[in-house]
Amino acid sequence: MIGRDITIGQYLASDTLLHHVDPRLKVLAVIASTVLVFVYSGWALLAFAGLLVLLLVVARLPLLKVLKSLPTVWVIAFITFMLQAFLTPGEVIWHWGFLSITDTGLSNGLLFSGRILLLVVVLAALTMTTPPLKLADALESLLKPLSYLKVPVWRVTTVVSITLMFIPNILEESRKITRAQMARGADFESANLLRRVRDIIPVLVPLFVRVFRDADELAVAMDARAYAGGEKRTRLYPLKIGWKDSLGTVVFLAAALSLTLL
Repeated sequence: MIGRDITIGQYLASDTLLHHVDPRLKVLAVIASTVLVFVYSGWALLAFAGLLVLLLVVARLPLLKVLKSLPTVWVIAFITFMLQAFLTPGEVIWHWGFLSITDTGLSNGLLFSGRILLLVVVLAALTMTTPPLKLADALESLLKPLSYLKVPVWRVTTVVSITLMFIPNILEESRKITRAQMARGADFESANLLRRVRDIIPVLVPLFVRVFRDADELAVAMDARAYAGGEKRTRLYPLKIGWKDSLGTVVFLAAALSLTLL
């Protein structure tokens, strides 16, 4: 069923160390992790993956549930693996007809597909442990130097926060529409790919209509309340970086960078 058990992009309220870390530090850690995912390979990448898993276990995040709820990501990772395995030249280790798998293709397929999964896990950890408004405030604080170049930073961060807050509503609407279509005879579990594509169209059309309607209502409500962001906007809970947050971030980055020695 569309949207079933999807947790990516949703904030999961909990009382863990990772939830209490300043969102600006988490954003910086995610950026650094993204760079390291593309830099590391081999044993260093495996060690970095273990470090991320250890961090998520300490934060008590449902890692297995996140991975199982991302069929699209698994499909992308599988396609990446197959393309690398069959199209990369090297020593042939398996051959059938015009298809052949090389040793270089196999290693590249595992490397690139693993990178995709790690990136998704890192981004999921950020969104699941950071409320959308705090994430927007963190982005606005980090991008504040761009305001001197006349870049409307607050507009960008407002769009990001609204997008993140809309994700649960979109998923809930997709569940309702899917159940309604299944009651009318739609089959989303059929092995016939053409039928599944045909049955999903009556879900996407009303879903997009409702999303645009909700966005229009939100825009009207914000305009009616004379909403204006920018420098004059105050915050009930200003962001503050504590020494524990800084120490934990430094320890994580130091452990991640030390993997370059592997």
